[in-house]
Amino acid sequence: MSWETWLFVVFLLLLITLALDIWRPFSGVFNTFEGFMSGPGSNQFMMGYFPRRGDISFGTEDGMYEQDDRHVMGYVDVQGLGVDHDFCRMLVPKGTKGTKGTKGTKGDDESKKFFACALAGTEGLTSTSYRTPTVFEGFKTSRDDYMRDADIDGKTDYCAIVKMKGGVFEAQCYRALTTTFDTKQFIDTEPPQDISDVLLFYEGIMFWFRFIDDLKDYAENLTTYTSGGMTIDEVNVKIMPIQLLEGGKQGKTDLDERVQVTEGLKFNGINQFIRLGDSPDMSFGSKITLPTMKCISFWVKFNEFTNNAHIIDFGNGAGKDNVFVGIVGRGDPSMDEGATIRKSACEASDLNNVLPVGQSGPQPVPDMTPQKLMLSTANVDEYMCESTVKSRDLPHFKPFNEKQKAKATKKAPDTATLIWEVWNGELRMEHINVLKAFKLNTWTHCCITTASSDAVRPAIQIWIDGVKMAEKDGTHMPQVAITKNNYFGKNNWMTGSSQFENKPELFNGSLFDVRGYSQPMGQQKLKKTIAWGKKRLGI
Repeated sequence: MSWETWLFVVFLLLLITLALDIWRPFSGVFNTFEGFMSGPGSNQFMMGYFPRRGDISFGTEDGMYEQDDRHVMGYVDVQGLGVDHDFCRMLVPKGTKGTKGTKGTKGDDESKKFFACALAGTEGLTSTSYRTPTVFEGFKTSRDDYMRDADIDGKTDYCAIVKMKGGVFEAQCYRALTTTFDTKQFIDTEPPQDISDVLLFYEGIMFWFRFIDDLKDYAENLTTYTSGGMTIDEVNVKIMPIQLLEGGKQGKTDLDERVQVTEGLKFNGINQFIRLGDSPDMSFGSKITLPTMKCISFWVKFNEFTNNAHIIDFGNGAGKDNVFVGIVGRGDPSMDEGATIRKSACEASDLNNVLPVGQSGPQPVPDMTPQKLMLSTANVDEYMCESTVKSRDLPHFKPFNEKQKAKATKKAPDTATLIWEVWNGELRMEHINVLKAFKLNTWTHCCITTASSDAVRPAIQIWIDGVKMAEKDGTHMPQVAITKNNYFGKNNWMTGSSQFENKPELFNGSLFDVRGYSQPMGQQKLKKTIAWGKKRLGI
């Protein structure tokens, strides 16, 4: 055999070897390398010729920009090379992260955001040429963003749940092209499971305050006014999506891995509350109307059972067009040992015979009918009398002895009764109590939802920690669309109460994941909602 033939054979073998080295990571036959299963990111030939950049990575950035680590970030393959070596992240111009401006203008930090990838094999070159437009230029993004090959072309696309025209939330993606991201979006028809769960949460949403690390309404309907210097950490969130850090399975994302355990939004019970509105005058009626609200869902933790604290109170003042959920009194006190039960004035039923006598300490009050009491204060009883109410025959007070003093100074109640009321005008139409619904210093999930298709007189259910605790058929819904006094943590009766009454107090505790819906919450959504909250609360 001539040397020319030998040279040709050697050259042919080299070509075959090179071809196998490139092709082998994608082969179903040659799918192992040094004892490890090959997959996305394991093409050894491409890894050598298109290495990850050493100047751009987690926390290391171009001097002109800052990484917004509240969004998806990590190594993917936008070039279609078969390796996860392109580092992608959300960027804002340096010095603007965390600043505030007029929303939708170039002075707003949100408007300057864009998503960019530092491409593999471009060490020392620009790291932002492969990018999206800015938010100001039409780029749509959200905190619920992720990356996957949604169009199945071998390149990883950027996707996010965004609000579209008509108020519908969809998973929309920007396709990875040859040199940049497409400026047009397409629907991700098969999003990952955690994204699908969040899409379920958005169905029928009216407002959604997560209170993880911001005060934003994720339904994009409400603005807030905070009293008492309420703040929540909006910057210090560390996101490290494991599936993107060192490659991993394409098409997988896990939003849960991107959120630190939160303590929710804290209310001090002294001067802190939130006022809500969907218009410049901080009223409801433009985007949010109470007659169309079918469900309220939230997590709450009480640090103290302050008197008649309202967690949520929407209305037009004290006893006018109110829809509220709160607690009765200062919690559920236990009666003193040996105390007897005095019958109520009306003796309507045994359920009313719960007023203690003896050393448990009845308090002198002015004679007043229940009807008059209801018009004057929020501290109302549930009973109604058809005849004139007789004055209470209270025993004379006796000084406490030391033993009685010890009983009187025992610890505060550790449970509280939930109260739910609906007022049409100045008439209280609905009143539901759930005994011992809340425990002190314990996160509790509460869901109040309609349970029938009747738009006028639906059934109402109250669920506590996923357990149905109360149900009432044929309830009344609010009738007034415009309400001007809408609060988290404040009782509408506080303003109108005199200094001599048992005045309502501000909520003292924490709130998390507060939602309002225009549709009932089914058991599947409720179950997923509780699971979603537990992960973020560390329960």
